[in-house]
Amino acid sequence: MADDILDRVRSFASRSDEQPVEEPGEEPAEAEETAATEAAEETAMADAKAAPQVKDAGGAEQAPAAAPSAARSGGGLAPAGIIRACPIPSGAVIFGELTSAFVDGPRLVSFLGERRHTGAIVDAGRNRVQVALLYEGTAVGLVAVGEGATRRVESLSLPAPGSGDEHQLTVLTYRPEVTLALAQLVNTPERFDRMHGSFVDLPALLSFLRRERANGAVRVTTGEDAGVILLRAGEVLGAYTRHLPELDDEEVVFPLAKAGDAEVDVCVGALTLPPPSIPVASILV
Repeated sequence: MADDILDRVRSFASRSDEQPVEEPGEEPAEAEETAATEAAEETAMADAKAAPQVKDAGGAEQAPAAAPSAARSGGGLAPAGIIRACPIPSGAVIFGELTSAFVDGPRLVSFLGERRHTGAIVDAGRNRVQVALLYEGTAVGLVAVGEGATRRVESLSLPAPGSGDEHQLTVLTYRPEVTLALAQLVNTPERFDRMHGSFVDLPALLSFLRRERANGAVRVTTGEDAGVILLRAGEVLGAYTRHLPELDDEEVVFPLAKAGDAEVDVCVGALTLPPPSIPVASILV
């Protein structure tokens, strides 16, 4: 059911020679903060990388606090363009295999925004799959997969009921930290890219990223599969592959690096709260 939709998401994923473009800098929220913006952003980046993790009352790990100007800026997402494969993991399905024959996709997206949903909405058409990552009701990542490529996009095109172009819609729920790591996978330029798997020791790479308290993801791609290891402050949140989408330990990705055509990318960067996002109303066309 929902797995069929997710399989369609992953079956279209492919690699590309083009690289993501670094997202534009954030603007200060208030005029009087203009002179201090640069220093505040540098402080936020340093804190996100070096500050210790904290836990809430329930024991869940939280992101380091961002500097005030970064937290209030609400910046945008990275520019549209072809990117490397970005498969998504399976999650808790709250609405599954809804058909656009009787479900209004734009109204569903608006509903999720109003409910401050955290997770993903997957729209599977005949030749294209679109994924919107949502964090507390705002869009933090937009990806479309089709025609042999994965693209970061600026909006979603969802059919209205009765339009004749029938799509399947699935709504997934993720833990907030998983959603943020996926957003960094989609939006953050690679720190290390296209490293051949034959000379990369994945356990050693993860140890290095743990010492650096890195936030983001490590991606391993082959001609047959793609795997992702999600990170928060250097610790592994979970790992999965296109063919094994359930979140698991990092070892589930290790075999991919042994393939003759394996390539390894590292997409890590500063983590701010709230993350760069856009209102869900602006992603609909």
